[in-house]
Amino acid sequence: MEEDRDSDSDDEIEYSGMIQPPLIRQLRTILSEYPDDGQILKEIIQNAEDAGAQCMKILYDDRPVVQSPSTKKAPFRKYFAGPALLVYNDAKFSEEDWRGIKMLYSSIKEFDRTKVGRFGLGFKSVFHITDYPLIISGDQLLVLDPHQDSSKVCQTMKLKKLHKYKKMKVEDCLEAFSGVFGFSQNTLDSGNFPGTILRFPLRKEETELSDNIYDKSKVEDLFNSFKDEAAVSLLFLKCLESITLLREEDLSKKVDIGEFYFSVYIDETTVENVRSSRDDMKMQIKDVQNGLPSRCIENSYFMTICVKDDACNTMTRKWKVRNLFQGENNMSSTLRRLSCDESFSYSPYVGVAMEVTCPVDFQGHVFCFLPLPSTEKSLSGLPIHVNGFFALSQNRCVVKWPTADQIRNHAHTDKSIQWNQVLVKEVLSDVYCHFLRELVEESCLENGELNEHRRAVSHCIPNKNLVDEHWKILIPPLVAKLKEEPIFFTPNEGGKWIPKSQAIFFRPGKEVDPTIRKILEMYDQNTVDVEDYIWETMELQGCQEVTPDFINKILRTSDKYMDCSTDDKFSLLRYLLSSNQYNILEGLCLLPLQNGSFIKFDRTNRSTKIFKTSRSKMQLLVGMEDHLLQDLPTDIDELFSTLISKGTVVWENCQDVTSIILLILTSNFTPFMSILIYYDIKPL
Repeated sequence: MEEDRDSDSDDEIEYSGMIQPPLIRQLRTILSEYPDDGQILKEIIQNAEDAGAQCMKILYDDRPVVQSPSTKKAPFRKYFAGPALLVYNDAKFSEEDWRGIKMLYSSIKEFDRTKVGRFGLGFKSVFHITDYPLIISGDQLLVLDPHQDSSKVCQTMKLKKLHKYKKMKVEDCLEAFSGVFGFSQNTLDSGNFPGTILRFPLRKEETELSDNIYDKSKVEDLFNSFKDEAAVSLLFLKCLESITLLREEDLSKKVDIGEFYFSVYIDETTVENVRSSRDDMKMQIKDVQNGLPSRCIENSYFMTICVKDDACNTMTRKWKVRNLFQGENNMSSTLRRLSCDESFSYSPYVGVAMEVTCPVDFQGHVFCFLPLPSTEKSLSGLPIHVNGFFALSQNRCVVKWPTADQIRNHAHTDKSIQWNQVLVKEVLSDVYCHFLRELVEESCLENGELNEHRRAVSHCIPNKNLVDEHWKILIPPLVAKLKEEPIFFTPNEGGKWIPKSQAIFFRPGKEVDPTIRKILEMYDQNTVDVEDYIWETMELQGCQEVTPDFINKILRTSDKYMDCSTDDKFSLLRYLLSSNQYNILEGLCLLPLQNGSFIKFDRTNRSTKIFKTSRSKMQLLVGMEDHLLQDLPTDIDELFSTLISKGTVVWENCQDVTSIILLILTSNFTPFMSILIYYDIKPL
């Protein structure tokens, strides 16, 4: 038995790796997750951005170059065939970039907080277009051929030695590249290209990799999808300053390949400031390496973006942009834990942008540095664009949120969903608050433009009824952070910004007589007009509103209102009595006499006798105007009738004018209240 045990213990465990599917099958799986649409160009733009490029050009080269088929003696020909889509940028690949482009599911950018494309899949979407991506950068040329044996998929060559490689026909390379982005025989002689060219020969027939045949119309679709979003494509990038689309349809052309078709670029009036702000923030983030700064890193700038078409029509839009990389000192424990999770590797980075002119039809969009695919409805429902290191779906088209079942059952959510929620609640609410504060501060520096800034600040406040359900988690922390911020504009003292605690609000939907506004201005009140949605979102219920009680209160602080015109005083009477609090007039000099003066509604003065009669009867009482109520507008007259019916004032019938005169001249009449209004006076 002992021997059996010993012999059993000598047996070796059999180890083996997981069986991997062929590369072609893996690529087909990736392509099934990435749509064949404008997302392809976004992935290519993202790669140029991460390489640090400032300028990018995309060329559709329709020329049928290198049409001879590949042979055993010239196997590389197919890599140079045309038509093709070519992409240029002015940055060179680093050694890490060369390694990264050869990775399938991981990325050398994975732990680099300054990079956008850190997941290793995006570039592979170009296999929708081609079977043979070719890259020239610096001194190297790389072909990716997934149809080769797994050990030969990546074929790297030195430009200067291109003519020495067995079976490589340099003339094929020159036919495809000469005159394209400055490439020439001199490039091969020097062995260096000052930038990067990606070339994608269009797939002309079905292959094992894909049955997606690419032609001119599909390239046009790619270009059009980019044009639709071009005006905002540069907003949140950290390096790129221009992207140009080119086309070459002259089949015989050999030099200066590419006719201008479309471009988007940062205007020269703002590009230097934008570049400086971007570079400064990148350096500060790079300084903390893969850690977190103790304090937040932020920048803010105005950016003018121009879009130019092939008819040389140029559209210009000015934006205000603010970015925030949250500091560790301002993080909750949850945000800190997720930010430091190496298996997760996201950065607490969020930005916001608003078009300065605040167009009425503006809809906020969501970016992960480049805009996510558009839908009919705004992705967020917010009135500004939002950018961030959001956790996205596998195809990187939508932000990950909990499902309806998870919400309903309060089920556990994975880290990526937790990340998005805490990023919105903490970092987005912070940068949003800072953005509004900065708008206010900038308005104070620009004379004569307060009204424009007032509109901009109001525009930025979300309408919580329009905000998407997933994004509504932003509202409570944002409102809390804005509680004492001076984001409400009052015209008082020439115009200034105040917090809600100092504001007197005109309630939305309630028409206010201009006289009331005049009175509030006369008494130096901080009046603020707000729209319905701001009233609701900012939770202004309970704040001081303009009401009859409030007007009554300020009228008693001074007698300034006595300088108002008769019509204005009538308007005051209407407004005060609209509260149905008839004692509200006590002590106010708003009782109109026939002599043109106004006296107090005063309960303590028991000797004053005021009579009300018709205009014709008043003519018989010449010299007694200080005892007669003024002939009133119909609605005011009705209000006084209500006062009498409520017992606020008392009246008695007098039979004739003689009785009136006797009552005025005698002093032994003791009225029920200090002011008596007598009706039904008959003429002599």
